[in-house]
Amino acid sequence: MKPSPPNVCNVLELSADRRRLWSFDIGGDGEAEFDCELPGLPGDPLPARLVGKNWRALFSPRLNIAWLPVGSVFLRAAQFPKCDRAELHAMVELALEKISPLPVAQIVWSLEPVPAHSTVPSEMQTVIVLIAARHEVEKFLGTLEGRGFLADRLEVPFLHQLLASKIDGDAAWIYAGHGEQSNTCLLAWWYGGELRSLTMVKLSTPEHWRRELGEVLAQSAWAGEMDGWITGPPRYRLVAAPEDQEIWLPVLRDLADGIVDVAKPQETTVLATQAAQRAARGESQANLLPPEFTARYRQQFVDGVWMRGLGALVVLYLFGVALFFAALEYAQSEKRGLETQVQQISGSYTNALVTKERIKVLQEQIALKYAAIESLKAVSAKLPEGMTLSDFSFQRGRNVLLRGVAPAEQISKITDYNGALQKVELNGAPLFRSVSAPSISGSGANPAQMGWSFSCELRSAEVE
Repeated sequence: MKPSPPNVCNVLELSADRRRLWSFDIGGDGEAEFDCELPGLPGDPLPARLVGKNWRALFSPRLNIAWLPVGSVFLRAAQFPKCDRAELHAMVELALEKISPLPVAQIVWSLEPVPAHSTVPSEMQTVIVLIAARHEVEKFLGTLEGRGFLADRLEVPFLHQLLASKIDGDAAWIYAGHGEQSNTCLLAWWYGGELRSLTMVKLSTPEHWRRELGEVLAQSAWAGEMDGWITGPPRYRLVAAPEDQEIWLPVLRDLADGIVDVAKPQETTVLATQAAQRAARGESQANLLPPEFTARYRQQFVDGVWMRGLGALVVLYLFGVALFFAALEYAQSEKRGLETQVQQISGSYTNALVTKERIKVLQEQIALKYAAIESLKAVSAKLPEGMTLSDFSFQRGRNVLLRGVAPAEQISKITDYNGALQKVELNGAPLFRSVSAPSISGSGANPAQMGWSFSCELRSAEVE
């Protein structure tokens, strides 16, 4: 799966006497926009907010590029048939034993195709092969890891300086080192619009530079003549900072009979911008970071994201537990307060309940008396003339039992009396819930008299 393009790119230059870190914002088209530069001493800690990779890198990927010291890398130019990237890598790997100055098992290598400046079509392509001793690379990566910088790419700044040069003819280009690398130079031979030879030269003291550089130039020129690509006296072009030109120009003028073209090198910040831009766009293939380090850094990143995620979940869980116990303690405190209040008012509450029941009993007694009076009043008022009420019983505060006698020839009055009691009202509502049908029977001792009886049920509202 193709990795997501970075949003941020950091370029780190770490030398024995200084440290420089550039940070760039990467646009959607791969354009690198300078953000900041952080110079410092080699032992100064790097800002984790810029170079560190955490879960935010899942949504805003960042690319860390480190520049290997120039003296740790060998550069070679070689010609191979034109082919795709995979085939080219395989062909270079087969030729490594002839190209590499070190045993193949002890090196880390990479390659970078060089665009041709020739107008004549060719079936060959020029490739720069970068070779570094594995133990030097691992030592340098250990130093970076100690400062919290996990590199995604290991590059050489001289390579970007070389690719940025405008080639306008046949010449031997000398790219002079600067600062602590002032005794190092990159020798590139451009003939026929093609990069024919590339050599990293390490010199001793300035008084021996003329002899040592002369030997290297002579050997390269002789090899070019043998291969047939040098067809005339070479021109020399020096690419050096103004303060370094005073040292290099006398040496080269002695070797070139006074004819030396001079050009200023690209600023280091410009080279860092080019490195960030080419890496973000996927244009640069040269990467000396061993694959096992790439896999280990990736696994560290994934493990770190998982551990931070689990840590966040544990913190959230503990926070939730703390909230639960805080809420529980608050609820228990409220419960204890309520229990104290209940204990304080329990005596008053019990007394209130007793008083309420007493009031209820008194109200029921009053209601019974009132109901009995109203019932007796209604029974007396509706009693027809000629009928006699012999018994008025008030049972359970609800039922009124009526008994009496009536002339045998006036039995219909008993029915009328029963119906009249059903219609009796009190405060706009019937006094009795129900009135049972009358029971009529002979009186026994007096055949002219008939005994009657029925019951009336009072409404509950009246009783209550």
